[in-house]
Amino acid sequence: MKRLPKPEKVQKVEELYQKMLNANALIFTEFKGLSVADLTQLRGKIRPLNAEYRVVKNTLALLAIRKIYPDKDLEKFFVGPTAITYCYGDPFGVLKALVDYAKEHELLKFKGGIIDGEVYSADEVKELAKLPPKEVLLSQVVGAISAPLSSLVWSLKWPVNKLVWTLDAIAKEKEKISINQ
Repeated sequence: MKRLPKPEKVQKVEELYQKMLNANALIFTEFKGLSVADLTQLRGKIRPLNAEYRVVKNTLALLAIRKIYPDKDLEKFFVGPTAITYCYGDPFGVLKALVDYAKEHELLKFKGGIIDGEVYSADEVKELAKLPPKEVLLSQVVGAISAPLSSLVWSLKWPVNKLVWTLDAIAKEKEKISINQ
């Protein structure tokens, strides 16, 4: 006979599910050996970036995440002590803050992450942290697109401008000639 789950656990799985559903990125870390003060400091660094860091119970978190990503192999992230960083804003700023914090506190280890539905390994997450923020990337793309267009507009305008300047010079020359006669 199968036991029914306790109502508290069902509620906790639902809470985790809602947090995961609302986040645009989930970063999985191991925090073994970090003190409560260290974790409080980490939470303080990422809170202004619209993210939260929560220690989770692996079995409950796995039940919640399977509701969102049933076809993805995520069990590897839920081995040993696990904390999830829920990113509600720009995940790259949060990643950078986590990587910087991990440099100062070597006990914080990355397990991997999910960003916009894509699963990344620990190494890939660290590499993504090196990317500039989304706004900077977008401005670089716009700049790369607009520079050739500006050159094209200038190139197309040049013959017209040259013709106008030439006609203006001819008109002025004719004006001088008519005044001198």
